[in-house]
Amino acid sequence: MEKIIKKKLLLIVSMLAVTFALAGCASSDKKVEFDYDPDELAQMVQDQATQYMQEASIPEKYNYYIEKGEEAGMSESVIDAIKVFGTVEKDYGKFIEFKSDYKCEEVDDKVIVSVYAECADQEAIVKATFVNNEVEYDLQRYMAINQYNYTEDNVAQALKDSGVYPYTISEYEVSANQTMTDKMKAAGANTVIGMGIVFIALIFISFIISLLKYVPALFDKETREKRKAEKAKKALGSVATLNVDKEDETPAGSAPAPAGIVDIVNTATGESVMNDSELVAVISAAVMAAQGGKTRVRVNYPSNDKLVVRPRKKNKR
Repeated sequence: MEKIIKKKLLLIVSMLAVTFALAGCASSDKKVEFDYDPDELAQMVQDQATQYMQEASIPEKYNYYIEKGEEAGMSESVIDAIKVFGTVEKDYGKFIEFKSDYKCEEVDDKVIVSVYAECADQEAIVKATFVNNEVEYDLQRYMAINQYNYTEDNVAQALKDSGVYPYTISEYEVSANQTMTDKMKAAGANTVIGMGIVFIALIFISFIISLLKYVPALFDKETREKRKAEKAKKALGSVATLNVDKEDETPAGSAPAPAGIVDIVNTATGESVMNDSELVAVISAAVMAAQGGKTRVRVNYPSNDKLVVRPRKKNKR
């Protein structure tokens, strides 16, 4: 049965490994379908970002865009851009200028351009995602040629001057440009947190495993009774150690001690502790069991508690 379970587990793990491997090797067939100039894209990002930051820095305009932008017919992308750039000054300080360097990369059918904004407190990275806009561009181009009598030679420049391109910015993202020191600090913090979580999980698992030994006793009545008997035996042993002789050494002239009657004396004080009825009952039962029912018994009872159990002499009358 165990072999069958192991085989099934191995099969499941193998299937998962193959699935993840295929998913990791899969590549997207999407490609960028519009022509672009990286320098023009970077300049467009800088110009629009500067305009958005200026608009967002004025509280009245910012509130108008957020509260009534949709009613005024503004696109959702413009409203989102105002929201993004409205937090730049708060998070990174007052905007100063954009640096000349930028980064341009293609991701599936999109082009992502990153420009670097120098701010008073910290440098920020502004990322803009460009998507295909050829449908709108072709429509505007057709109208310019047929309604406004533009030619094939000058229609492209006219559309560019009007801000119409075969691509458009779908979203903006602003984040801190972390230095190597910042990255190392973040990596160190993540490492410490990760290790802490792992150690806590291991300690918790060890604690759970240590409790498993008590599980059988919870469901096995015989085991519970056996443990109770062992505890009682240990408690008796901690009080004293019994040494039972077969013959009574009672001094001449005194009557033999009745069976099972013992006196428990503290050797340090010489006082009897026979008033502890529960303790007397336990020890007396042990004495009777040890002597097998015989009436003649001698009990020496030294212990760590300085208690001695000896036959209790009965005075003659």
